[in-house]
Amino acid sequence: MAATNENPIIFYDLADANGKSWSPNPYKTRLSLNYKGIPYRTEYISFPDIEPRMEELGLAPFSATFPYYTLPVIADPSSDPNGKPTYVADSFKIALHLDKKYPAPHYPAIFSPGTAGIQHMLMTNYRMTVGAPIFPLIHPQILRIMDDRSIEYMRRTRGPRLVPLSEDEATEKWKEAREKFAGLAQSLALNDETGSTGPFMMGDRVSFADFALAGIFYWIRNVEGPDSIRLKEILEWDSGRWERLWKAIQEIENKSSEIV
Repeated sequence: MAATNENPIIFYDLADANGKSWSPNPYKTRLSLNYKGIPYRTEYISFPDIEPRMEELGLAPFSATFPYYTLPVIADPSSDPNGKPTYVADSFKIALHLDKKYPAPHYPAIFSPGTAGIQHMLMTNYRMTVGAPIFPLIHPQILRIMDDRSIEYMRRTRGPRLVPLSEDEATEKWKEAREKFAGLAQSLALNDETGSTGPFMMGDRVSFADFALAGIFYWIRNVEGPDSIRLKEILEWDSGRWERLWKAIQEIENKSSEIV
């Protein structure tokens, strides 16, 4: 049974102090659902409530080490009217599930034929490329958008990650980020030479890799605000390549299939 407006997928997303979406990982799933046009309803959860909520749903831990549960998670309705939904965690696995359950051509594919393995390889190395130098710049700032319970929880469970970099360290990380983006842009420029010109990582074809990269922009925008100097600089890098990608992704974000 496919999700419908009356019986949509339930999408479990992280909430900020205002009960709104902000995190890059659930954002990938939000984009996956929007892109495929699958009806979904969002249930927002704060950090300290993730584990008890997942246990309440009867889900076994996703990891043998802390944190035992992470978001995003989806609950996809069963084809049996009396059956239980299928729960899927991890944004990449969710995208694979959605492509299998809601296949092309009726629904657009996130993974073009033959690209799932390559995209997984890219995602495996993702934190070691463009994401790695940006994480320590943004993560220490996330407390500013959280409610008091989440702030206490994060300080207790993620304390070392919340220590801000020194000015010199931050400058070095930003320089490293610039170099990583430049290297990625150089590789993507090869698409232009093969006639696949477009704003996405695969030229004119949307891929999960686009959602992952855009997650960085989304994260910075929500943590530092829409006037973030860092985001402005990134979007100007490499002759505006990242701004073109971001604008294309925002169209997917805004063309929502969410049931509100």
